[in-house]
Amino acid sequence: MVKIRLILKKCFTAVIALAIILPTSACGVERVDTLTYAVFPYLPDVGYYQELIESRWAEVEPEIKLVRAEWDCYLDGVPEGIDVIMYDASLRDTLIANKRIRPISRNAVKDSEDIFPFALDGFAVGDNLYGIPIFLCGNFLIYDLDSEKLAAAAHITDLSDASEILVINSEDPMNRPQYIAEAAADIQGEANSSAYSDPEDIMLLIDRLAIDSHKHDDNTGVAMAYDSGADQGYIGYSESMCLLKNRIDRTGIKSISFSDRENTLRLYADAAAVTSGIKGLRCEKCLELMNVMSDINVLTSLSVHEGAPQFLLLARKTPYESLADQFPIYKDLEYLASNEKNHVVLTP
Repeated sequence: MVKIRLILKKCFTAVIALAIILPTSACGVERVDTLTYAVFPYLPDVGYYQELIESRWAEVEPEIKLVRAEWDCYLDGVPEGIDVIMYDASLRDTLIANKRIRPISRNAVKDSEDIFPFALDGFAVGDNLYGIPIFLCGNFLIYDLDSEKLAAAAHITDLSDASEILVINSEDPMNRPQYIAEAAADIQGEANSSAYSDPEDIMLLIDRLAIDSHKHDDNTGVAMAYDSGADQGYIGYSESMCLLKNRIDRTGIKSISFSDRENTLRLYADAAAVTSGIKGLRCEKCLELMNVMSDINVLTSLSVHEGAPQFLLLARKTPYESLADQFPIYKDLEYLASNEKNHVVLTP
């Protein structure tokens, strides 16, 4: 009898212990203490963007710590150990094929109606959405408003009687393929042509328009060369204008056709995405973080740093309203971002 009681007591103790351990274990599976995230590394001020994200996140989820990571969608492989990444839509299909990002529901995007429809479409495959679009950029003509020739030009061929008028790093191995793709898109009228030949005549013209002494400048050098007085304009991304100090007050920005035909409007787009394998509560918190990264107030604050505009092209509509009140140039940026004929660049 004593042995039976002893056995029952041990069984009862084991059951109680198991009852305590199991809920604790279950909570451990669902508990999220940290999230690791990487932002697009080519922003004018990555650190400032991270500060804004983390400040807003502390208000939303003070119990979950954000851990910064570095990941370059163009150069790096598997984003191992990173929950949320930012990538260029030109690599969308590659990342999907390699199972590096997972789809999300459109309903998970906060204030989705505030995002330009073409930008959302650029990250959609069927009913799935592979990220929340945040930034846009493109190859624009940035020019001195006093230049009658550049102010009037709608096509690169309108400048065919000129030479050494633009600061362009036309021989750069990163930029040249972009210019070829821009020219091919304008010639064919297709934003994302699957196959095209080198538009030799257009590239010869661009080379002639480029100032010889700056053909090998990097993107930063091109903007700074223009600012120092090198001729009448340059080809560059909108955010490069934050480098301008001397000529900024008389500088404009616009799209230009890289051919003699209608301009096919193409913009690069960057989105925040959840990496593959993330599930359950962690995935929910990742979606929450992605919405913070694309938050209207965060992006509005990011667009002005120490009282100066950052000339970022945003995928959201609302920030342009207050930004244009402070800096009229944002009216031009809004025009570039909001055109209904815009397409997201989807081919590397």
